Amino acid sequence: MEDLQAWLTANGPALSAWSPALVLGLLLASGIGIPISEDVVNVPAGMLIGQGVWPLVPVVAACYVGVIAGDVLWFFNVRTFGTPLLHRRWFKRFVHPKRLLQFKHQIDQRGAWVLVGARFIPGTRSPVLTASALLHMPWRTFLLVEGICCLFTVPMQMGVGYLIGRHLGPEDLAGTVTLLAAVIVGTMLLSAAIPAIVQAWRSKHPLPRAKSDWLRRFRTRRTAAASAPRGSAKQQGDPPCVPS
Repeated sequence: MEDLQAWLTANGPALSAWSPALVLGLLLASGIGIPISEDVVNVPAGMLIGQGVWPLVPVVAACYVGVIAGDVLWFFNVRTFGTPLLHRRWFKRFVHPKRLLQFKHQIDQRGAWVLVGARFIPGTRSPVLTASALLHMPWRTFLLVEGICCLFTVPMQMGVGYLIGRHLGPEDLAGTVTLLAAVIVGTMLLSAAIPAIVQAWRSKHPLPRAKSDWLRRFRTRRTAAASAPRGSAKQQGDPPCVPS
């Protein structure tokens, strides 16, 4: 990550004409599993804008669209191709279907706020995006949260880079601002979550779960055959015995 950031800073002047396409391509790469953090792209882009090397409006637009498009691409891939993993035996050993339906219920009820926290707390974005996609967070909720949160996170990251590029802030300003935002947002979300956690812990009723129909409809023929008892398919295919 640091090598990519240093490469962008060093080669920025030579790539000025292609800067919007370059930024967009790097951010889209995260949507196919390449581990490129958005701040590694957005902060150097802001620095180069502050130095007058890259154009302001096209690069800012490319960063905003690229962050959202990369997350949407990853969300789509996991939601489409990762759901059959829920019925694999090795996956069920780690997460029981009952527990999975409890997680699904929480995502449906509070997933938007979890996604908000993941956009500000470092290290949580990819796991939360993956879990939200596996548990099929509604597209409307996902896109609404992404669109609104990126209106704050992208200008914040690029603004920090701009100040560094204009020599109005130290080079470690990005880390300081990111940590401060994570502490503020994390404290707010934790303060709101603690009463609900305590109430659920004291309650004698089982945790609410999503309907099991949600899990059954993603069961493919292959996973159904793998989980069926041995010999059941053969018995079903045997012809009935006809007395002689």
